[in-house]
Amino acid sequence: MSAKRPVKKPVLVILVWRAALFFFFLSVVAVYLYGIGTAQEFMDRTQLLLLRVSLILGLSLGLSSLYGLGMGVWLIIRRRKHRFPGSIGLYIVLGLFGAAIAVLAAFIMAAAGGNRI
Repeated sequence: MSAKRPVKKPVLVILVWRAALFFFFLSVVAVYLYGIGTAQEFMDRTQLLLLRVSLILGLSLGLSSLYGLGMGVWLIIRRRKHRFPGSIGLYIVLGLFGAAIAVLAAFIMAAAGGNRI
């Protein structure tokens, strides 16, 4: 009975994937805190801080997903096959989610006149 060896992935692929997941979870937490703060009437400065954090995390998620997408395409072209083709789709979804959060946070900040802190 032989044990299968785990699939070897480059360290950069692992780091980019974990960074994208990290920014995704932080984005979700920031948006959740903003939603709770809206319902429980947080102070205006706290709400604007959460919006700025959401904007930064959304942009970071979008950039790390874009880098992961480019790296996945490069691996497909270089190796002529990719062991995890579903990761490209996940990078696209995460990138769109990050961009949507960033655009929404920027829109709310502009609508609320939040550049006065």
